[in-house]
Amino acid sequence: MADKQKMEITILPNGEVSIRVLCVPGPSCEQVSQALEESLGKVKSREKTVEYYQEELEKTDITQKSGT
Repeated sequence: MADKQKMEITILPNGEVSIRVLCVPGPSCEQVSQALEESLGKVKSREKTVEYYQEELEKTDITQKSGT
């Protein structure tokens, strides 16, 4: 998952809420918005962006030991 995650939330005059997940490649974007979607109620529709189809970046931790 990307280090920086963003959500763009728009509330329309009729009360509908639009959530757009940014900076999260792959299907993990659905996990980012899941809690908010559940608190708002039923999801009316879902559109997948180009980022959804991008390969998720694998996070690797590197540890370096100083010479001994």
